[in-house]
Amino acid sequence: MNIANCTFHHIGYTVDDIEASAKEFEQWGYTVAETVHDEALTVDLCYLKKAGAPDVELVHQHNPASLEIHLFRQNGVCPYHLGFETVDIDAATAELETMGYKRLFDPVPVAALGGTRICYYRHPDIGYIELLE
Repeated sequence: MNIANCTFHHIGYTVDDIEASAKEFEQWGYTVAETVHDEALTVDLCYLKKAGAPDVELVHQHNPASLEIHLFRQNGVCPYHLGFETVDIDAATAELETMGYKRLFDPVPVAALGGTRICYYRHPDIGYIELLE
C-alpha cells in the first residue's frame, strides 16, 4: 500500500443545518443528494456534486462530544477534513501511523454509505484526513 495511490474523494464541512448549507451550495451550481442518517455515528450526511469541482460532504453531527460539534462551536460552518478513497484501509492506516498521523478511531462501517468503512486521522501539518475504503 502507498497512500500516494489514494484518490481524492471530497471536502467535508461541519454544518448546523444541512438544508441551509445545501441551498447555498446549490447557488454555486452544486447538485444536492438526499440527506442520510447514520444512527451508529449519530450523524446526518449529504453529498453535493458539481462537474469539474470537488465533491462536498455536509456533516451534521448530533453527538455533543464529537469533533464536528467542537469545531462548529469554535468556527461555525467550515471545511474540516479531506476525504480520500483507498482499496485497503488497514494497510493505509498502518502506513499513515508510521508517518506520524494520529488515528482518531478504528475503521468503522458507515450504514449511510452502504457499509463503506471509514477512519479519521490527524496530522499537525495537514489537519484532518478521512479514508474511505
